[in-house]
Amino acid sequence: MDSTIRTTILSAIEHSEAELRSIRDFLYENPEVGGEEEKAGALLIKTLKSHGFEVCEDFHGIAHAFRAVCDSGKPGPAIGLAAEYDALPGIGHGCGHNIIATAALGAAFGLQAVLPEIGGKVIVYGTPGEECLCTKVQLSEEGAFDEADVMMMMHPNIVNLSSDGTMAIDSWQVEFDGRSSHAGTQPEDGINALDAAVHFYSLIGFEKQYLKDTNIYGVFADGGEKCSVIPAHAAVKYLVRAKDVKTIRKIRQMFERCAEAAAKAVGATWRIWRNEPANADMRTNQAVSDVFNRFYAELGGGEMPHVFSGGSTDMADVSYRVPAIHPWVGMDCPQYQLHSKEFADLTITEAGDRALRLGASALALTGAELLTSPQLMAEVKAEFAALQAEVAAEMAAEG
Repeated sequence: MDSTIRTTILSAIEHSEAELRSIRDFLYENPEVGGEEEKAGALLIKTLKSHGFEVCEDFHGIAHAFRAVCDSGKPGPAIGLAAEYDALPGIGHGCGHNIIATAALGAAFGLQAVLPEIGGKVIVYGTPGEECLCTKVQLSEEGAFDEADVMMMMHPNIVNLSSDGTMAIDSWQVEFDGRSSHAGTQPEDGINALDAAVHFYSLIGFEKQYLKDTNIYGVFADGGEKCSVIPAHAAVKYLVRAKDVKTIRKIRQMFERCAEAAAKAVGATWRIWRNEPANADMRTNQAVSDVFNRFYAELGGGEMPHVFSGGSTDMADVSYRVPAIHPWVGMDCPQYQLHSKEFADLTITEAGDRALRLGASALALTGAELLTSPQLMAEVKAEFAALQAEVAAEMAAEG
């Protein structure tokens, strides 16, 4: 990359830092949970418009989502940046989404400063409700990100971690229907749905002990209200984590097999449905990730170790549609945990300032490298094509 381009990008981000910190602090002081980010969305949209971005509000019909684009008008790749800005109930920005949003804006402003020279475009996608609605899943399924050649975001964390894999996650509720009757005078006329649910719960308990690198936990959602009535309905809901969506699909087959067996045992019927949003596993584009890690280290951020995070994110679903990265920018606070009030408070300190500056700068420089290096972009696309072929082969093998 030309040194002038690098200098221009970093100068633009430095020039916007005070504004970005002000927005970050406003989000901290006015936390809004997923689906309710009215103030956050309005402020981000207003800011992007004031910087000359063309903004589409309520993107794909999602409240407080947006698409903001700065197009050079010249040929070149489209660099996508994902912004998250939802908070956690009772905790606020304990996952640092106030930094995620402002780092995306900072990176966009940095790229905007050089687009007239290097061509291409930068697109900021406002994606509400990562914690509960997982709107990137809907947007991915509807092809909202397909226009981007690469999608990037950064996530503040306790320590630095390279963009690597995340856990796939799914949520299912299994319902059993029987027939109610008086438990004392006519028990023979009843079909006990709770017995089916208990049998199912036990079967899952037996089965899951043989599954490696999974996390399967369930609770009873319904089992009747009065002991003198044989329950006609019972339900169990589960949260399932696994290393990839292929394993999730196998677990779903196991759930259906156990539900069928449990229902037959008592003469009940059953059904299974997804009761919460699901996330795929993150398939990091290593070619892009390596560039981000290099720039992050050059800027003084330190090394980005390859350690499996164990978490889940709807950015993972994006990675199945577009080459994507999700690096974790550390704030050097091993004494804290994500999703804590202490971590939220840290986002508006000097540690938060540093994470915002480094994250925005490394994202912008990575974007510029992609815009100016056809060879790198070719490597990115070749790696992604190999991923798509792998996923297609997995699906074909499963029938």
